[in-house]
Amino acid sequence: MKINLKELFFWIFLVLSMSLLLWNVFGNSPSEFIIMAGIIFMLVLKIWSINDRQIVVEMKVKEGFNKMKGDLDLIKKKLKI
Repeated sequence: MKINLKELFFWIFLVLSMSLLLWNVFGNSPSEFIIMAGIIFMLVLKIWSINDRQIVVEMKVKEGFNKMKGDLDLIKKKLKI
């Protein structure tokens, strides 16, 4: 299984954000801005990663349709004859 850099950063920021959130709940914590910045950055990384995977899937679907188009053109030619 291959983990890219964005996924690694996502998990790092997830742990960091959760630890900051727990720190905020249980004691002398950093400001809420720091916590929110970590959570927002984590969400941006996840959305970016999902978007990259979606682009790959779209390219594979496009390639598959192009292969099917060739087959359908052959069928059309055979039906015309």
